[in-house]
Amino acid sequence: MPSVITSITVQKKNRNRFNIFINEAYAFSLNRELTATLKPREQLTKKKIEDLKQADEQDTAYSRALFYLGFRPRSRMEIERYLKGKNFSPEAVMSTLSRLAANEYINDFDFARLWIENRCRFKPKGSYALTGELKEKGIDEQIIKKALKNFNELESAWAAVSPRLSRLEKLERNEFNKKIYSFLSYRGFDYSTCKQICDLAWEQHIRTTEEENK
Repeated sequence: MPSVITSITVQKKNRNRFNIFINEAYAFSLNRELTATLKPREQLTKKKIEDLKQADEQDTAYSRALFYLGFRPRSRMEIERYLKGKNFSPEAVMSTLSRLAANEYINDFDFARLWIENRCRFKPKGSYALTGELKEKGIDEQIIKKALKNFNELESAWAAVSPRLSRLEKLERNEFNKKIYSFLSYRGFDYSTCKQICDLAWEQHIRTTEEENK
């Protein structure tokens, strides 16, 4: 029996989706754009039906991905995980990723660069910690290295610790260094950077104390 479109009706809860009835029975739903390509009494082949369903799923996956990107930039792997979690087919996921990349909505290098800039501005961390965070987002190691090329470890460490120095001004040097080292180490800074910042912070503390006592 041929598959003939006998009715096309708009959904009550979503005016942008339409129910397609074939041979008087509900068959599937499509978005507005795909529905516009059909007409009542049109005969559909099995392949045409599958192509329509696949195109609709790909459009839906793409729309979901754009919604997800609306909250903040995402890495390619984050988008992939999100779509798989919504049970989209592998074909729809790959189609969406390719489409997002082509439209410059995802770019792992730009994502890594923005992630590092954001950390430097609001919560400075060392390159070790930043590398770990970006790897968790699925960023390739070579891309991470490229994004960190101009990263200033010492400058970031100083930005992290300087707002805390006033709390440490009454400590002896050993305890002073211990507090700073512990804090910076937790933020992912290496030993050499921690030591330099401890020395710089103590020198500033001495200068400030001398000026206050003049």
